[in-house]
Amino acid sequence: MRNKVLTALAMVLVGTVAAQAEPRFEAPGYLLENSGEGVKSPVVFFPEMRFPIESGPVYANSHAFSVGGAKGPEGDSCDASNYSFPWRDNFCELRRSDQPLCGAGGHTGQDLRPATCEKSVHWAVAATDGVIAHVGRFAVTVQSSDGALHRYVHLDMDSVVVAPTDRVAKGDRIGTVSNSWLSEIPIHLHYDIKQPVQIGGQVHTLFLPPYTSLMAAYEKLN
Repeated sequence: MRNKVLTALAMVLVGTVAAQAEPRFEAPGYLLENSGEGVKSPVVFFPEMRFPIESGPVYANSHAFSVGGAKGPEGDSCDASNYSFPWRDNFCELRRSDQPLCGAGGHTGQDLRPATCEKSVHWAVAATDGVIAHVGRFAVTVQSSDGALHRYVHLDMDSVVVAPTDRVAKGDRIGTVSNSWLSEIPIHLHYDIKQPVQIGGQVHTLFLPPYTSLMAAYEKLN
């Protein structure tokens, strides 16, 4: 089922293929050991997107299964190992069980640590032109013209400079990266993309693997 959905998505969204993994990027779908089964697809579903953090360096890895995370080795979440390359995908990581593209688990997006382990310093920015669809307790959602929902979670909501129905352009500031949640967690931006896709005559709204799109956008940023 998952392979059929991914094939349909690739055809519908006309994605490009990610570059071969290089030293600062692990290949898509290769999660940390014992953290779940990833989606090993090279398709870049959003080749035109801007990277959602204003400037680098940025480190993509699991906030939960890395050092200092709730399910990771003991230690400080600011440990240098969490602020180093290579990147690692964590879409489909063992979190929840209702993701149709995930064989098990189901983390909906990618964890991104900003350049330093400081909250409320590093800006999250619009990855697409669009409209602010929602401002919540710890997240902001931007909707693009094709209906895709780009969600920014764990922001410092006191820093947010947008409001519902505001129009934004790529690169516009949204708010600063923090660790807001129901309880304190490691400082990072959870970024995910939900896209309506027609499959077999029906429209399904699915979280898509963002890792390869983020890789491509980061290459342009740096």
